[in-house]
Amino acid sequence: MSTRTTWTRLVGLLAVVALVLAACGGGREDDDDAGGDGGGEETTETAGGIVDLSECNSADFTTGVDDTSIKIGSSFPQSGTFAAFAEISKGYRAYFDYINAEEGGVDGRQIDFVAEDDAYDATRTANNVAQLIQQDEIFALFNVVGTENNLAFWDDTEEECIPNLFAATGSPNWGNPEYQFTIGSLPAYTTETLLYAEYVKENLPGSRVAVLYQNDDFGKTYLDTFKRETEGTDIEVVAEESYSRDNTDVAPQVTSIAAEDPDVILLGTTALACPSALNAVNDANLDAQVFVSSTCTSPTLVGLAEPGAAEGAISITAIKDPRDPQWSDDPPMQLYLEKGAEYGDDIDLENTITAYGWTFGVALVEVLKAAVEEGGELNRATVMEAARTIDRDEIGLSLPGVPVRMGEGDKFPSETLQLMQYSEADELWAFLG
Repeated sequence: MSTRTTWTRLVGLLAVVALVLAACGGGREDDDDAGGDGGGEETTETAGGIVDLSECNSADFTTGVDDTSIKIGSSFPQSGTFAAFAEISKGYRAYFDYINAEEGGVDGRQIDFVAEDDAYDATRTANNVAQLIQQDEIFALFNVVGTENNLAFWDDTEEECIPNLFAATGSPNWGNPEYQFTIGSLPAYTTETLLYAEYVKENLPGSRVAVLYQNDDFGKTYLDTFKRETEGTDIEVVAEESYSRDNTDVAPQVTSIAAEDPDVILLGTTALACPSALNAVNDANLDAQVFVSSTCTSPTLVGLAEPGAAEGAISITAIKDPRDPQWSDDPPMQLYLEKGAEYGDDIDLENTITAYGWTFGVALVEVLKAAVEEGGELNRATVMEAARTIDRDEIGLSLPGVPVRMGEGDKFPSETLQLMQYSEADELWAFLG
């Protein structure tokens, strides 16, 4: 593939809340009777007033919390094609164990983490979540992986007002204001794709573009956003190919794309489809600038590609890379490497997926602490208020100048992104701009 490294001052950092919110749709119907007893008068308001509890069906906002523990649950792939995403949990598990051991947990309560394997199957995710809520009696969900997987249960958790915190997906759905109890963690895929579109318009005008995307809500966001953002320009989408997430051999789709001889290829892919697509593009000897989903950038996935297959690919990040020497003297990175090694179980600290998990483990603990400090009581209402008003210039391993911040009308914690390009020689992603 081409290594068209155009060192540009283009949009290293952008915030596009309006775009994200405009892309959202759906939600619950208004119903004067919704919520029934809704937990009573005392639970219909929170300290900051951002979260409206009047439609809550649940009457118990302290399930999963006692004097000694806070039970947090999750569902993510621990087996099958998408098992690489389990590395995320090793990051936040190490952080939770560190906080439990050295800080006594949160407000004197140990974080009790329970996880189920769904193999990235949305039906299994929904069943797992039902079990976590009904049998394990968790306090909140955390970092459930996958767009379709979260969509499979979010109506139910919304009706019961059960926090679904920092879902491991960048779907624009999480900006829907009618779903108050779900927030994402990854930058919105719409925001990400906007940066790619702006890069192409500024640096590769007149390009013929091919898009390969996973045939679901996740992949279609890349296709639809790119087409919308280049409409009326001299950029032309000449090929659209999709694949089922159950079949990660995308060589046939890339062969079809290659017939159009595109100048730019956008890969709205994830997991093992990422190296498969990079290999197929490389084998086709296409002279095209490749853009890859941010979900494809970990060493685990890039390392599965053939030598040279990822060279020059462009993506985005909001997280520091533990392998990048520029962070060697960075205190948050030093803490991660020290405590991650001490408390991690079979952990790969150089993996950016693990670093992401650690970062949002930090974010969850900050939210739990803030709920107690600001609300005076740890319950589902105060936790959601704390989550929806989080405001940190840096958290965990977030990049400098990339805050974790939300507020009224803003449900995306990460909206400021850095473009980057892969260097095979360094085995690192280098910042663009």
